[in-house]
Amino acid sequence: MIDRSERPFVRPHRLAGFALVIVGIFVVLSVRLWDLQVVNGAHYRSLSEQNRIVRVPVLPTRGVILDRGGQLLARNDPGFAVTVLPADVARARQDELASRLAPLVERGSDEIAKAIADQRIRNPYEPVKVSVKPVAREVAMLLIERAELYRGATVTAEAMRVYPDGPLYSPLLGYVGPINEAELATRKDLGYLLRDTIGKTGLEYQYERYLRGALGRREVERDASLRELRTLGLTPPKPGNDLVLTIDDRLQRILARELEQGVREDRFTQAVGIAMNPQNGEVLAMVSIPAYDNNSFVRGVSSAEMKAWNGDWRRPLVNKAIADIYPPGSTFKMVTGLTALSTGAATRNTVVNVSSSVMVVDGWRFYDWTTHGTVDFVNGFAHSSDIYFYTIGGGNPYTGQRGAGPEAIAKYGRMLGFGAPTGIDLPGESGGIMPDPDWKLATFDEPWTLGNTYHAAIGQGFVAVTPLQLLNSYAAVANGGTVYKPRLLKEVRSPDGKVVHTEPPAVARKLDVKEEHLRLIRESARRVVTIGQAYMPDAKLPIAGKTGTAEFGESKGLDAAGRNVLGFHNWFVSYVPKEDDTDPTAEIAMVILMFDSSRSLCANCFNPAVALTQKVLEEYRGVNK
Repeated sequence: MIDRSERPFVRPHRLAGFALVIVGIFVVLSVRLWDLQVVNGAHYRSLSEQNRIVRVPVLPTRGVILDRGGQLLARNDPGFAVTVLPADVARARQDELASRLAPLVERGSDEIAKAIADQRIRNPYEPVKVSVKPVAREVAMLLIERAELYRGATVTAEAMRVYPDGPLYSPLLGYVGPINEAELATRKDLGYLLRDTIGKTGLEYQYERYLRGALGRREVERDASLRELRTLGLTPPKPGNDLVLTIDDRLQRILARELEQGVREDRFTQAVGIAMNPQNGEVLAMVSIPAYDNNSFVRGVSSAEMKAWNGDWRRPLVNKAIADIYPPGSTFKMVTGLTALSTGAATRNTVVNVSSSVMVVDGWRFYDWTTHGTVDFVNGFAHSSDIYFYTIGGGNPYTGQRGAGPEAIAKYGRMLGFGAPTGIDLPGESGGIMPDPDWKLATFDEPWTLGNTYHAAIGQGFVAVTPLQLLNSYAAVANGGTVYKPRLLKEVRSPDGKVVHTEPPAVARKLDVKEEHLRLIRESARRVVTIGQAYMPDAKLPIAGKTGTAEFGESKGLDAAGRNVLGFHNWFVSYVPKEDDTDPTAEIAMVILMFDSSRSLCANCFNPAVALTQKVLEEYRGVNK
């Protein structure tokens, strides 16, 4: 039987429960609304503004580098970079975006994803640069036109560093590259960002503080799809300052041309050439051959290029003018001679009878390259007699002639700058070796011998110098006794051309020697050329200097061309006085070091550095017509 009695449509207690739920929801929403708009309103308004208004850093243009005459050695060309703002990329889409960008910027997708993730932790509202090298215009246009596929990625214009002469100046200028994590950690307080480019080596590294400039800022309004609507404000970046170097581009090219030609003609395998002004320490030219193309590091050096450079036994990545050390050979006799004169072990009239080409002491044989006969100081220096300098350096126990001794040779060698960096404004300079008995005992736990003194007296044995050290020591003799700190920076100019800094000459020390002794060395150095020891036919300049042939390693082991790769190298260090006299007036000094340029030591062996020096100096001075 069906119950047809009337029932209420909704029971009262159910209606009351439903009403309570509705009221509760409104209370929760009201509380949440109060929290959003009143309690945390300012915070969420700030987040909204950050999403709508973005402050984008604007990188400054790097300063250019010029030679002393205004020739551009490093400039900036327009290019494109790809950056990603982590705040615009959902974590779930991070790997997808990295995979899409990878082939366009020529990086691994894992690298890109990591860069984005790391920047998200540091500051998600600061863009991270994901292109290691400038991207092509076509790639930039693709990213701009298909922006919906690369949400979060932005193409920005950036200046690309260009070195017009590549290897000619790479040992000096170095190169720039993207800042790494370690570099950022030390420079973050200076305003650097992970998308910055900084100097990595050479003058680009040394003078980063002048070249970089200061960041700018751009405030950009965006819509909900993160497209830029307009620029609300702009604080322009401050461009970097320009460097003017002491380098003379014309001399640099003349010197490099002659050295490169010698390598091409297989007269030697590699070479170093440096020229400087002895009166103030300005470096006028510095060439290290072979070198590398620093543009490769800006474009993104390939593994094949790096393998070729690292596999080249001539080490093109090393600036051999300052970073490698070599036995100076007979060029070091200037140090021994000045020491002997200063200590009284020799005078102008000290005579040694070189009646044989070998000197036997305690059963050991010490050789000269020929029999010179009876020679005094000037002719002993000019003819480069080894036995003469053995005698005035270490003495002769059989004739009773006193030598200066190893401690004195080391003392005056250090005074002239050997055994310590010159302080040139380049990173990576070597200090060389200026040995003495204490040094040998500390290094090898062996006592010093007379043979060690003899070898040091002629620039062999443990003595090792950089080409720049050798040149700087002769420059001090040429200028009358002042050792300058060599320098490459002449001045710094602001972007509008005003000089904001001038680098003055820096005196390292004054030589504690008599002027008459310096004059005697200058006289002897000039006689090296006039007697034909440094043969300069039809010379048009009063060039003075000293030759040197140094043995590097053992005289064995031929390369594929039959060349003794550990044989003899040739030096010639020179300067040019204003007149053919001994006055300290020289305004240019030069050193040339040629590798594997001599097969042996002999009376008639030709030192190619001499003829090349004559050619370079006469062409530079315009007297070779």
